[in-house]
This record gives sequence, structure tokens and C-alpha cells, in this order.
Amino acid sequence: MAELTPAPKGYPIKLVRDRTAGIVNPSGEPGTLFYGPAHGDLLRLLRLKLAEEVGEYLVDGGADELTDVLAVIAALAIQHGTTLTALAEIAEDDPRGGFLAGQVMYGHHPEFDGD
Repeated sequence: MAELTPAPKGYPIKLVRDRTAGIVNPSGEPGTLFYGPAHGDLLRLLRLKLAEEVGEYLVDGGADELTDVLAVIAALAIQHGTTLTALAEIAEDDPRGGFLAGQVMYGHHPEFDGD
């Protein structure tokens, strides 16, 4: 995996949305450094971004943060050779169901905790 070029002046290197460069720097003048990550770095950067966005959702709790989480998951799905739609279908077909009912289990069960 290729190493990322260090960011100037100690700024963090992080993945941003595809159109961010044009929004931040519409004139194309030199300024904030934007570059495309090497393919090997993209999965690592997406995983870091997922942790960042989930953390922001846990703090903020807003739907806009969930949108960011979903966008990262969609990009991760592509990296794993699938799509967000395919992942949703797999989740819908899971025999365990989803999390909509809000059921809570107390105690231990060998199927879930290895006892």
C-alpha cells in the first residue's frame, strides 16, 4: 500500500466527499491540497471516515450525520464489490430480522455468546 503524502503544516489527511474540492476551491487557485488516494489507501481511508462519521452521529444524533454514515457505507460496499442496494436486500432477508422492534435480550444465550 502506498503511503500518503504528509499534509502541509500538520493539517490532517482525511477523506472528503467527491465534490468538496470544487466547493472549497471553486477557482482552482492553489490552496487546500486535494488529491485522490491510491487505490490501496482508499479502503483504509473509508474505514477511518466511517469511524469519524459514526462518532459525529453519536455526538450530534442528527439525520444529516446519518446521511454521512450512509455515504461512507455506500463507498465501502463498492470497495467490497457490492452495492448499498445489495446490502439492504441482504439485511432485509436476514432471518434474525432488523432492529425496528427495539427488543432487548437479558441474560445469556449459547447461540450469541459462545457458552
